[in-house]
Amino acid sequence: MERPVRRKLLPGVSHPEMPPAVVCESRRVIASARRRAALRDTFDLLILAAVDGLFLRWPHAHIPTLGRDQTALIVAAINALVITYMWSARAFPRWRARRVAATWSSTERNRFARF
Repeated sequence: MERPVRRKLLPGVSHPEMPPAVVCESRRVIASARRRAALRDTFDLLILAAVDGLFLRWPHAHIPTLGRDQTALIVAAINALVITYMWSARAFPRWRARRVAATWSSTERNRFARF
């Protein structure tokens, strides 16, 4: 009975001498996705600034069952939540991609770092 060939590398990992074959050029798709994300983030921040401006310029603005001080705390908490969400939506996928890229060869890692 023949023994199966034992490979040194994991499936999908190539030698540094052999560059990966390009199946599709994704630079344009990535650039447009980044532009859309930047526009969405800008729009979210503009809405947040508009709500803050309305609250600050109108002295009678408050949640009906709460006073102005408690409403200001809620507005500040919502600001913190929105900004944290916007940051985490960009940071966590990048961290996950770097963790996956740690298993790649140096050639593949360099290709990932260029984007």
